[in-house]
Amino acid sequence: MANAKEFMIECTKELKKVHWPEKPTVMQTSLIVAVCTGIFAAYLYLVDLGLAQVFKALIY
Repeated sequence: MANAKEFMIECTKELKKVHWPEKPTVMQTSLIVAVCTGIFAAYLYLVDLGLAQVFKALIY
């Protein structure tokens, strides 16, 4: 039980050392990730549509 308590104390000490980002930074980087994900998803969708047309033309 002492090891678990020591572990929690050490974890708490380490978490106090962490530099947590400010809210505007988190919001900005989250927006960038969301936009990049949307662009990549749209790209994959268009590639899928194109490949579907190519395979449809080859099969029929």
